[in-house]
Amino acid sequence: MPTIGSALDRASARLNGHSARSDTEVLLRHVTGLSRTELLLKLDRELDQESSTTYYQLIDRFEAGEPLQYLTGHMEFYGLDFYVNRSVLIPRPETEIMVEKAIEIGKRYPTPIIADVGSGSGAVAVTLAKHLPQSRVIALDVSTAALEIARRNAARPECTNIEFIKSDLLGAVPDRHFDIICANLPYVPSAESQSNRFEPQLALDGGPDGLNAIHRLIRQMSSREDKPEWLLLEFGTGQAPAVKSILDKTFPGSQTEILRDFIPLDRISVTKL
Repeated sequence: MPTIGSALDRASARLNGHSARSDTEVLLRHVTGLSRTELLLKLDRELDQESSTTYYQLIDRFEAGEPLQYLTGHMEFYGLDFYVNRSVLIPRPETEIMVEKAIEIGKRYPTPIIADVGSGSGAVAVTLAKHLPQSRVIALDVSTAALEIARRNAARPECTNIEFIKSDLLGAVPDRHFDIICANLPYVPSAESQSNRFEPQLALDGGPDGLNAIHRLIRQMSSREDKPEWLLLEFGTGQAPAVKSILDKTFPGSQTEILRDFIPLDRISVTKL
């Protein structure tokens, strides 16, 4: 039987990347249930046959390009742990910028009503519900499988203020009032989205220019009598001018601020309607 140390060495040599050792440790911790400290203190301990087989199967999948988060079923977002699988997009750090701004705005309201459009894993909705306990958060997604994951992630005591609705954007809630709408919609151009073999195309493919879903959401909003005060959108690299143009033309008199991500690239629009 291989030891923990020899299994890590063998897997790290196979992956041979700058983060190979840390990635192999994460996967072995997932298999064994050990903390990092426990793992490093038990390098001479033998792995049983079942753990060894499971571990190398995960290494095979990781080497083939499957994201670490899908292999472990976990992703941290805004300091919270979320369950993820291939039914949902893996939450990205840049989305935390939108969430942070939404929390800042939400604190101005005594009881804000917030829509999370395209909720996916529920990372945005759950984080908003936790940090704005006085709020009502409505998580909307067209995918039944995604909503099941979001509900699972919301099964925590501090998240009783979330409602889940299956909806194509705002289609199922035409008369609901929202103070704030947050939307991280598919924004990857179709030609580029096909290169991502593991995450759901439904959550990635934004059409030829990546802006189909954003266009549709803004059109839906423009036809609503009861418009929100705020709209926060995440978008892709180079899309800021087009997004701002759509917003300015659709909502004359609105004010849009563009926030940058950590790279820094334009990533989030914050519109006061």
